[in-house]
Amino acid sequence: MPLLGTNLSPTSQFPMYWFTVPAIMKGWMDRVLTLGFAFTHEKHYSQGIFKDKKAMLSFTTGSQESMFSANGINGDMNVTLWPLQNGILHYCGFQVLAPQIFWAPSHVSSEARGTMLEGWHTRMQGLLGENPLAFTPLDCFDGEKGYQLKPEVHEKHAAKEFGLTVGTHLGKALPPNNQMKAGV
Repeated sequence: MPLLGTNLSPTSQFPMYWFTVPAIMKGWMDRVLTLGFAFTHEKHYSQGIFKDKKAMLSFTTGSQESMFSANGINGDMNVTLWPLQNGILHYCGFQVLAPQIFWAPSHVSSEARGTMLEGWHTRMQGLLGENPLAFTPLDCFDGEKGYQLKPEVHEKHAAKEFGLTVGTHLGKALPPNNQMKAGV
């Protein structure tokens, strides 16, 4: 994964394969994001080693955006992205930026692909100023009780319409776009 400057760490353009990263990229993650280098038992999630670095996913899909919706055949893209963005990037402490998703570029016109690239070019100009996605901070979990959500945090969110995140949804509806857009 190439580095794009001092504040933005892993950023890679890849095709989504079988709802995840290609094998070569997963192999890179397994060899590089290791215990002691990318995380420790004490330094992970919001207190992780890379907490001052930003990371993001940039990928293409073979399916249309509608197919990755809550009612789509592939299911909600928020759920698909949770293991990658929370379980890998955020686990290592990265501030995860909203992903850049190019929906089914091989199935659209060359004009539409050009528009996608123009949008990406525009976004790149302000990328480092973007707000990261929101994840539930580590201190909201009780480490002595198996990292379960603290009762006071659960109570604070009891009356809210959506759960905290895709991974911690408290038996409620998934938060809309919380793995795809900052501030939701």
